[in-house]
Amino acid sequence: MKNRMQDLDFDEAVAFDSVKDFEFTRRAAQRFRQVVSLDSFEDEDADVIFHYLYKEMELVSFGDHLKRYIYERAGIEEPFSQVPTEVFREIAMDSFQETRTPKSMNPTSTKLPALLNNWLSQASVKRETVFLLGFGLRMTVEDVSDFLTRVLREQDIDLHNPEELIYWYCYNHQYPYAKADALKRAYEKLPPASSKPPLSRLFDNDLVIDNDDDLLWYLSCLKACRDDPLSEKSTAFSEFMRLLERAKQLIAEMYQEDEEEKDRKRVWTADDITPADLEKVICNGIPVNEMGNLKKMSASILAKHFSQKRFSRQRITSILNHKFPVERFDLLTLEFFIVSQEMQDDDPYDRYSHFIHEVQPLLEKCGMGEIYIVNPYECFLLMCLLTDCPLAVFSEIWEMSYEESKD
Repeated sequence: MKNRMQDLDFDEAVAFDSVKDFEFTRRAAQRFRQVVSLDSFEDEDADVIFHYLYKEMELVSFGDHLKRYIYERAGIEEPFSQVPTEVFREIAMDSFQETRTPKSMNPTSTKLPALLNNWLSQASVKRETVFLLGFGLRMTVEDVSDFLTRVLREQDIDLHNPEELIYWYCYNHQYPYAKADALKRAYEKLPPASSKPPLSRLFDNDLVIDNDDDLLWYLSCLKACRDDPLSEKSTAFSEFMRLLERAKQLIAEMYQEDEEEKDRKRVWTADDITPADLEKVICNGIPVNEMGNLKKMSASILAKHFSQKRFSRQRITSILNHKFPVERFDLLTLEFFIVSQEMQDDDPYDRYSHFIHEVQPLLEKCGMGEIYIVNPYECFLLMCLLTDCPLAVFSEIWEMSYEESKD
């Protein structure tokens, strides 16, 4: 498989030492290729992947991404790693002052320099902070979208959300935050449209709003349809349910093949599979406590790598009850499980390629951006797919992460 690594669906292959220290994606893609091309990868796959994730993989924080953005926009010539945080803070502060962007969308006594220092050092921030930075740093729509989907790993700008539609309009026209604030106040006083036009026809990928009157008309349509908007979250939920049903069918088939179940002559169907069954199969490598619950995520040394998320029965139930939104983590985990089972006897590279082919349009459809190799969890799934037994390796690495934490 080693000679096929140049075909992996990432940035073009380049010599590792030619990748600059601020090119997070290219550097992560290059390290990915190097790891899965090791001679030991085929025989000691779980150990190799675990070692890379825990010992070698670079964890790129929100602050790192923000620094890189400022670095590239400002055209700084000094090597990225040698630029002190104070320089990034001063550039951002000057930009906030020039654009007259407030330090927060909500009342706060914290000074702007302190807030900027915080944003430049944080592992993650709230969605609202990205929108504020969009105004303060004169970001384009594409810039903001990139931060939401690739950095925060959340859904893209939601055009069915009045506030986010206003932000989108202002970024497109490079209007300041004061304009967005005025439009938000105008929306509050706006009467709903007299009829309820189908939002699916209003908001498409080629949406163009040229002026305030057009925007206010769209906002009035949104207000008329607020009871039942066609939101990105509902799209994600629909896709989640589709994948969940297939996963339940696969688990029912697994149970049906069990010798003990055959002796009992029980017939398993997808309807018999509960969130507890999904947890039992997908989270098989995670130890449980005396109460039968998965041990705390904080006990895993990969907790930070995996953003404190597991596909637990509690998480599944909360999504089904609309208490948690569907995130890219949920869709990727389900798609990984399905591909690992449906293609368990296929060539690893074919399995990997099929996963990419399936999941890229899925994430795009849900407004969540594309697969991002810099994200440790996504890198982990892709590496597992290139092994002979993806689900077994997936489980083994989870198990190892809890065993290592005891040391």
